Amino acid sequence: MLQRNKIKIYNKPSTVKIKNNGLKLWIDDILLMNSLTGFMVNIIFVDKEKINFLNKKYRNIDKPTDVISFSFVEGKFPEYSYNMLGDIYICVDMIKPHTEKEILRRIVHGILHLVGYDHKGEKEYKKFIKLENRYLSILL
Repeated sequence: MLQRNKIKIYNKPSTVKIKNNGLKLWIDDILLMNSLTGFMVNIIFVDKEKINFLNKKYRNIDKPTDVISFSFVEGKFPEYSYNMLGDIYICVDMIKPHTEKEILRRIVHGILHLVGYDHKGEKEYKKFIKLENRYLSILL
């Protein structure tokens, strides 16, 4: 039997007009399409101060950003992640234009990082954007 992923959404501001159930199923589908089952993912909406703090502490960039992902299956101790895939922090105030589609794009962006995709060079970035658009087209 297929084991679904567990998606939790925290501190969703009232400006985000997305139904949690549909969003959770959509995120789960993205994970399943990448052969990931039985994992937990947290989507955490934060303000500019919190995202700035995280960006400075973990990326050494002293300014707010729109999305930061923390994978728990990468790094020195992946064996201790158990079934936790990672956390995605999103600052809606940093998303321009401030639309549902762009908020969903940041969620996809974070999920793709947790799945293992990156975009360090221009070629990788173009592939990354194509994947974002593909997953967005599934929902929208």
